[in-house]
Amino acid sequence: MMFRKDIPPVVSINEAINLSKQFSNADAKRFINGILDRLKDQLGRDARKAE
Repeated sequence: MMFRKDIPPVVSINEAINLSKQFSNADAKRFINGILDRLKDQLGRDARKAE
């Protein structure tokens, strides 16, 4: 999200959550979503559009 501005932040978050479903438990999914959602808000750009 921070370095690939050609990928919308929500896509990166979605991919991270999908990976957590494969490699971790249900609690990790919620934790990862919370952390990345907070980071997305701090980016200062549209979360659904690539730049």
